[in-house]
Amino acid sequence: MSNPVIAEKLESFDIADFQPIVARDLDLGAPLTPKAGNLVKVVTGMRRSGKSYRLFQEMESLHRLGVPWNRICYFNFEDDRLGVITPATGDEVLEAFYTAHPEALREGAYLFFDELQEMRDWGAWLRRVVDGTKATIYVSGSSSKMLSREIATEFRGRALDFELLPYSFREFVRARGIVAAERLDGHDASTGNYSFEERLALQRGLNDYLTVGGFPAAQDLPVPQRIALLQSYVQRVVLRDVVERHNVSRPRVASALARRALGSNGRQLSLRKVENDLRSVGLPTSRELLGDLIGYFEDAYLLFRVRELSMSLSERSTAVPKVYAIDPGLAAASSSAVMRDDGQRLEEAVYLELRRRNVGFRRDGIASCRTREHAYEIDFVVGDALESETYELYQVTANMNDDATVKRETRALWEMMAEHGLNEGVIIVGEGAERDYEQDGLVIKQIPAWKWFLRE
Repeated sequence: MSNPVIAEKLESFDIADFQPIVARDLDLGAPLTPKAGNLVKVVTGMRRSGKSYRLFQEMESLHRLGVPWNRICYFNFEDDRLGVITPATGDEVLEAFYTAHPEALREGAYLFFDELQEMRDWGAWLRRVVDGTKATIYVSGSSSKMLSREIATEFRGRALDFELLPYSFREFVRARGIVAAERLDGHDASTGNYSFEERLALQRGLNDYLTVGGFPAAQDLPVPQRIALLQSYVQRVVLRDVVERHNVSRPRVASALARRALGSNGRQLSLRKVENDLRSVGLPTSRELLGDLIGYFEDAYLLFRVRELSMSLSERSTAVPKVYAIDPGLAAASSSAVMRDDGQRLEEAVYLELRRRNVGFRRDGIASCRTREHAYEIDFVVGDALESETYELYQVTANMNDDATVKRETRALWEMMAEHGLNEGVIIVGEGAERDYEQDGLVIKQIPAWKWFLRE
């Protein structure tokens, strides 16, 4: 007996119900012609970061290219009404769609499976569908394990993965209409040729972005509702994607660690100290469990760890990694009310933007680093230690308003550039003018954060 929920979901889906769809900058590449054995395009990211809408955006693009809606199937598996979701559920979805639209079976379908990780044994089912169906397939999921481990095992090079984070600052500006779309995405964006009024609006917009963040549903909510919503996102990820998925026997420890980690945004997180602090409040745990939990949080896109890079493969850094939340608004909602960490949230936003701009690059190719001579810290080094080469150096600071700050932020760059034969470094400043510093033929470019975020 077929599940009536499946038929109802397929029949009632209308993309007009989800308008307006804010364009996301994540490029999924040209659509493939439907055929058996096609590459699967997989979009992953934290829950509620906009994966469904990125699929809708792709569906609209296909329709504009001439694909009729009766050849496009969208199904979201994150629905409690479906009960236990098994491969048989997926088979029912396809049977119901092709029964209603037999032309899609003949001519080829475009299948969009949202939150597929809710299905038991989804990998084997999807491989069977890929091998036996004339289709172009897009999948979304709320776990990076769908890319790194499970997809690699199930598809062995037959899937392309795409990471979708919450709104970037550019997408935030687009969603809010802070500047006209043609100005944001045209020549003026790359040159930074904005009017005085636009520059003021963009600076204010950046300040809002570092507080509100980029989760689509959090935009324009009153402060108490926004904070409650973002905190509920954290609780859902911890319960569904960590505790339930990995059978964690100490959910209170998981919740406490999540709060502690997000509250440490942009700072080092010592698991030894966390273990001692949790034990002191009656939550016995171990560093092994805490380490596993941090890994699970990272798989679920709640946070990222950034390690210190050693420029020599024979010198493994033992420094404690820094932790960055998935979104500055989420970090703000998870921090103590008395703590203002604008500088850390700006640093986090820069890290997330570097991830977006280095698609396909080794993730550990974005690291922090210290100079050899004086151990001055560089916030971000974008490069690859295995290639013995450093590509880009970034410092991030809230402002450069006094000589002491200028000296502190530039000295690390001067020293690192001299040690590794680099000619240029970048300082991204939350509030400040654009200018260059020059010394011994080297240059440090200081750029306002809003302008750096909007560059291609």
